[in-house]
Amino acid sequence: MPNVINKQQQIRGFLLLIASFFVIFSVLGSVIYWSYTRTIFQNSDTAITQQIKQYDLAGALQNTGDANRKSPLLLQSNMLADVWVYDKNKKLVIDDRIPEPMQSTYKKKFKYTSNFILSKPKTVQIGNDYYRGVKVNFINGAKNNDGKSVKYGIITVNVTDTIFNLNQFKKVILWSFGTFGLLALMVSYWISLKNMKPILKAWQQQQDFVNNAAHELRTPMAVIQGKLENMLTRPESTVREQSDAIILSLSEVRRLTSLTNNMLTLAKSGSNMTRIEKESTDIAEFLSRIVAPYQEMAEFEGKQVLLSTQVNQPVFIDQKRIHQLLVLLVDNAMKYSESGATVSISAMIEKRKFVLSVADTGRGISDKAKKHVFDRFYREDKTGSRQTGGTGLGLSIAEWIVHAHGGKIIVLDNQPTGTIIKVTLPL
Repeated sequence: MPNVINKQQQIRGFLLLIASFFVIFSVLGSVIYWSYTRTIFQNSDTAITQQIKQYDLAGALQNTGDANRKSPLLLQSNMLADVWVYDKNKKLVIDDRIPEPMQSTYKKKFKYTSNFILSKPKTVQIGNDYYRGVKVNFINGAKNNDGKSVKYGIITVNVTDTIFNLNQFKKVILWSFGTFGLLALMVSYWISLKNMKPILKAWQQQQDFVNNAAHELRTPMAVIQGKLENMLTRPESTVREQSDAIILSLSEVRRLTSLTNNMLTLAKSGSNMTRIEKESTDIAEFLSRIVAPYQEMAEFEGKQVLLSTQVNQPVFIDQKRIHQLLVLLVDNAMKYSESGATVSISAMIEKRKFVLSVADTGRGISDKAKKHVFDRFYREDKTGSRQTGGTGLGLSIAEWIVHAHGGKIIVLDNQPTGTIIKVTLPL
């Protein structure tokens, strides 16, 4: 993948993650702060509501209480809420029993204000303190405890300490979410890098696949083209004289056909075009039918193919794909085994799993090659690949078939020499 595209994808992923974290943290912080604010003012609002109810019962408020009641006296304030009453000119009316210095302080501090509203408690700063309160309007003739006429009132609760705690909580919220925001920034960057790895790996695999496919296709086509052009330079030659060129061309055509079929199979394996259709199968009869032709071929090559089946129950498999799998494994074992070698095929039930193994006494596979044998177009011995007709796709197809069945395939060493391909499928 070009570096520019790679960088753009990474930046887009990073920004998307940051935006997601920002939205989540913002919503979470708002919900926490709103819930805490409602809870922290609950006692204050309850005290204010109780005071209003007392005035309702006394018939002191406009449009509430007993309409026939005349000139009610205002009740005393409760323990939490303070009541400040005003005359029709909106001047503070204070009980005469309060000392004069305090009266002057109250009159200066608690002037009538329109910041408070009717019915709904509201927090207002007065001087250096904060008060939560509501406005009330009294009926005509309402009087305070000294018998002075009053018209308006403000019921307040001092919430200075509450506001201080709320501000401290707000700072904690901001610092906490700021710290976690920074952490989210680093995590988003790390996730964006990590998410790009499989994309880059898939891109590299695609590039390698295309390059290797082009190379593998180009070689047989060049051979065929060269042989045909050579035959055209000798139009008087007979078929017998050109038989070597024709045989080689046909061999390359078969190899080309096999390569394109394998590539088509691998292309379908990455899509939903190919489906696994399992059916109940008699493993002994199924394997015998597949292995029989290879046993005959092995006799001509001075090799031996053995079959051992220890499965006494039907197994659900996709017969077409498992047939293809076994052909690939046995074909590989035959190709890379010398005359006199033995290829052993065994099937058994082990720990409630179907185990199929193909072992040979051939040249074996190095530890380094074991890590790559299932990679597409990988061949340990590239010089001998043309002699054996291998394309490096067989084991890739085998791995796909096994994974499609939900199983595992591994490569083991066969003692004293050779290789074992072990397939494990769930029953």
